[in-house]
Amino acid sequence: MDLIKINKITVNFDANEKETAGLIAGACQRSIELAAECWGLSSPQDCRIFIMRSAIKFLFQSAPWSWRIYLGIALPLWYRQVNRIWQYAGAWTQRFGKRIVIGIKPPYMIEKSDQSIGVRLFVEEPDINKKIQQFTCHELVHACSSHLRLPMWLNEGIAIVTVDRFVGEQTVRMDTLDLIKNVSAHTQPPAQRELFKLDKEKIAYHTIRGYWLVKYIEELHPGLLKNLFSQSPDSKSINEKIITALKMDPATFWANIDEVLVRHFEDK
Repeated sequence: MDLIKINKITVNFDANEKETAGLIAGACQRSIELAAECWGLSSPQDCRIFIMRSAIKFLFQSAPWSWRIYLGIALPLWYRQVNRIWQYAGAWTQRFGKRIVIGIKPPYMIEKSDQSIGVRLFVEEPDINKKIQQFTCHELVHACSSHLRLPMWLNEGIAIVTVDRFVGEQTVRMDTLDLIKNVSAHTQPPAQRELFKLDKEKIAYHTIRGYWLVKYIEELHPGLLKNLFSQSPDSKSINEKIITALKMDPATFWANIDEVLVRHFEDK
């Protein structure tokens, strides 16, 4: 495979994917700068980006040898879940010990993917090259924060907010507030590994709820998340400190926060 090196990040690609690799490489530096500027996060020591045409090939190709043995043995346990993610995701991030890998689909595969969730959540971006760079930014934020093991809502929220700043404008549709407002059950978010086991509507809801909540926190308490991340707390501690900062009742926080978000952003 051919390689492009950007500081601690390596973009791995076949020769016929050189143009896409260039787009990805071009987005890396600014994405890493934003992760540091917004959240105090630094690039992983070993971060490898692959242009992926197959979920299975990507995982085996990107994993260290010791992990490949495990992946092979456990294949029946994770195969169905990975295939489900593959349907919807234009890109995703995976951690193998100290190695963080990112897979990004080439443009023609993104266009063939099930984009129903993305269309529901994001302002349309007709330029596939810009979309590739947005995916790169999103996944690099995940890579930079992977050591923190953030709760799902926060993991997705900071990634989407960072893409807004990368683009220079809001990438999320305003009518996603209706999705938050009209959901039947305002429940605690699932763990990251459980997200894609849900139906499309719930995936969309929990993902975009994280975005609006991070945006709300940033407006009310600028720098709070950056400060929390510098302390490397666990997920439970992060949730507790955020709820305390927002002066809400921990027992009813997830039941009430959606109404707070909708009221705040619809009134603006």
